[in-house]
Amino acid sequence: METAVKREKLTYSVPEAAELLGVSPAQMYILVKQTGFPVLMIGRRLLIPCQKFKEWVDNQAAIGWQK
Repeated sequence: METAVKREKLTYSVPEAAELLGVSPAQMYILVKQTGFPVLMIGRRLLIPCQKFKEWVDNQAAIGWQK
């Protein structure tokens, strides 16, 4: 009997991150273009590192909403 190895996901796709954040994929594509947003480009794919994404969300929450 083989033991299943659980692999931790290292990156999110833009649609996955959008779903987690509760925004549309189009809005997420706008976010990934902002300076300071954690994103990798591998080939033509944009990938968002899971840990850095969580840190970014925490930092944004700490800053709060500003006009």
